[in-house]
Amino acid sequence: MDNKELRILDVSLKLFLRHGYKKVTMGDIAQAIGVSRPTLYSAFANKEMILSALLNREIERHMHVTAALVEKAKSLRDRLEVAFDEWILKPFAKAVHSENGKDLLLNCRSYAPEGYSALYASFEAQLTMILKSEMKKKVGGVSAQDLAHILNLATQGLKTSTGTLPDLRRLIEGLITMSLAIVDKS
Repeated sequence: MDNKELRILDVSLKLFLRHGYKKVTMGDIAQAIGVSRPTLYSAFANKEMILSALLNREIERHMHVTAALVEKAKSLRDRLEVAFDEWILKPFAKAVHSENGKDLLLNCRSYAPEGYSALYASFEAQLTMILKSEMKKKVGGVSAQDLAHILNLATQGLKTSTGTLPDLRRLIEGLITMSLAIVDKS
């Protein structure tokens, strides 16, 4: 990604968080950056593509940061906590405290479905990798991949139904504890 595209992403995110995704237009983004609309459209066809690119940038960051931290973690609990902290809790904390961040959390799936799907597929892949290293066999027919999928889906539901970071943190701690019980039986 070149500097122009990175600048578009940075400015767009600020505008989405300040004014809301629905209210921000491509014209608003072009004006805030100081480029013409045709220049903006040459980089991104629409807001959905911008939001998808923002999500892809987050995927890259999460993958690298989580991989480095997981490598240093001593226990499965620590590795799962790192993954949930980087992929779920930190982004939730940033978004929930901004004017329109909650809207992005609740409606990202409809605003940029491909980017949203890619984000959660990557999170699930990372969970699967973490769990596979510990699960020696299926438990009650549940494989490491199945457990990662369940955790992924549960997390998506928790993010949209939980209003505060402490509540989300507590519920994710419950998911981790349940996961450890399953892994201990494998």
